[in-house]
Amino acid sequence: MSIDVTGAYVYFVIPIFGGIPISQTTVSSFLVMVILCTAFILLGRNLQKRPGKRQVLVEKGVSMITDLTASAMGIHNVHWAPFMGCLFLCSICGSYIGLTGFFRSATADINCTAVWALMVSFIIWFNNIKHNGIGKFLKNYINPMNIISDVSQPLSMSFRHFSNVSVGGVISALIYAALSLLSSVILGLVASAGWLMGSALIIAGLLLFFLWARKTKKLLHKILAAVTFIIGFFGLLQSLHILSDVPIFTYGIPAVLSVYFDFFSGLIQALVFTLLSMVYIAGSLPGPEAAEAA
Repeated sequence: MSIDVTGAYVYFVIPIFGGIPISQTTVSSFLVMVILCTAFILLGRNLQKRPGKRQVLVEKGVSMITDLTASAMGIHNVHWAPFMGCLFLCSICGSYIGLTGFFRSATADINCTAVWALMVSFIIWFNNIKHNGIGKFLKNYINPMNIISDVSQPLSMSFRHFSNVSVGGVISALIYAALSLLSSVILGLVASAGWLMGSALIIAGLLLFFLWARKTKKLLHKILAAVTFIIGFFGLLQSLHILSDVPIFTYGIPAVLSVYFDFFSGLIQALVFTLLSMVYIAGSLPGPEAAEAA
């Protein structure tokens, strides 16, 4: 996931309304919007009574978000399913777009998640005013705890989502840097011992594989043999001044860590943000009994 610890880079500023900065987050968010709108148009057209595989998958996704909305908000609030589905998809796609390596994750910018959290808060305030009246709404703020609650709600939602995505990217970057340094140190030691050390490690790696790892058929043994061979091979090339400072340990290991920090964490945070939005908005909407009584 592409994350810059210094924040989103601003490409240019539109000189209107005091200047509108177009940053990496703006570009990523706009691209996510275009992708989702295009996908909705393509997946929603030519619907048939006898659905094909594509339509079955689309209907399954719609059913899942509808059922989740009905469970969290009540069947009387199931009409919020399209909004919640859009919020979930924007969140998960905003996180995953950083996996391309070309774009910055939109959710790694506090401005993005803060706007979503404030949008949810505005919906809650609107519903409270609509169903209880402006007088009762303002009366709640006589108690300072209600003010703290309304302020902390969007703050906690936005910082939770932002911090988990951005911190995961920072940790991945630090691990990548540490593995690059480890590669440089180990290959430097092998190269400094001369070409004989590299040749010996190559032979040792081949012997480990054919005489031991191949017979035991255990993945760990094969990895050990492969690592020994690779260190010897690149150490030999470095001792012969053919190649130098090849970050051999950065291949594969960061990808495994990325499965959690980038893929799994992005999915969980999108789901948590959507569920919290459902719960908070449902709390501002009266149930069927209250609506009939009113």
